[in-house]
Amino acid sequence: MRRLSVQIGLGVLILVAGTLLLLEATGVLTTPPVVWAALLAAGSGVFWWVFFADRPAWWAALPGAALAGAAVATILQLDTAVSGGAEVPFFGALSIGFWAVYLRGTARWWAIIPAGALLTIAVVAGVTGIVGASVAGAIFLFGLATTFALVALLPGGARRRTWAWVPAAALTLAGVLILFGAGEWFVVLNYVWPMLVIAAGVFVLWRALRGGRDSEVREVTGSDGRVSEDTQR
Repeated sequence: MRRLSVQIGLGVLILVAGTLLLLEATGVLTTPPVVWAALLAAGSGVFWWVFFADRPAWWAALPGAALAGAAVATILQLDTAVSGGAEVPFFGALSIGFWAVYLRGTARWWAIIPAGALLTIAVVAGVTGIVGASVAGAIFLFGLATTFALVALLPGGARRRTWAWVPAAALTLAGVLILFGAGEWFVVLNYVWPMLVIAAGVFVLWRALRGGRDSEVREVTGSDGRVSEDTQR
């Protein structure tokens, strides 16, 4: 019944979209962008409902995020002052979709890479008009470096991904060289130091939570790896 309801909802939305496209092609009417944004948001809602209602349906986060980003971008294009930055919410929403895929099951650690890359693209698109081209390029490289660092640090999969430190270090070095070559290093430090402090705070919290979880496991199992008598009772 749940699957049938989803199929009916998607079918109705696709039918309405197709009808509007046909009417526009024949010149009968011009659909306002708000209507398209509403249809995109409705489609996003259907996929997100599937994602939260059916745990194995992790894939639904991707079309749900893409449609949500497209809906926001469509609304932003109505304002000519921000229409140039409409790609920021689209790429940002896609990043959220991949993060949702990873958080649903850390075994899908591969989702960290597109999640971080898309978030980096969204940030670069948002700051390109504020900072210079060299700084924007360095931010892009630093964002990718952070993404690979997260691949190495975050849990997931059966093996440790120490290989990810290699591209992380190379991308960081490339970003530093770009900044030094552009002579804008001190300007970027105003942004880098707060980011480093935030990263340090996240690392401390992660270690604390991980240490607390490990101590709870040791209390339950005991030093010899066996379940304690109090737990058995």
